[in-house]
Amino acid sequence: MDDEERDRRILQWQKKARAARKKRKRRNLYVITLDPEVLWVKEFRQENPGYIEGMPCVYVGMTIHDPGDRFLQHMVGYRSSKYPRRYGVELALDLMEGFSAEGRNAGEREAALAAWLRAQGFAVWQN
Repeated sequence: MDDEERDRRILQWQKKARAARKKRKRRNLYVITLDPEVLWVKEFRQENPGYIEGMPCVYVGMTIHDPGDRFLQHMVGYRSSKYPRRYGVELALDLMEGFSAEGRNAGEREAALAAWLRAQGFAVWQN
């Protein structure tokens, strides 16, 4: 994606975000798989002492945007966490199958999903 296209998309995303905030739009959870090279980062590895070798490394987030759009935002560096920007591979919504966010407010759902994945042996990063 060239700079002009990236800038055009960023303006679209900003416009959508403002409209969603006004409507109090529901936030979407999403999971991005990360390249296993991320395990060489000390900070990442320390956050995942229960990691089971061979399980996926993932980033968990929450957004008012469509998860596909948010993945693209990470890839182009727009409001992106360092791990999905540097190590992001693909959007992996299927990894959320079996997770229930019932009874949790928006602020708790992201942390609960991260804890649920960690309990299965995933290496997880979330902000």
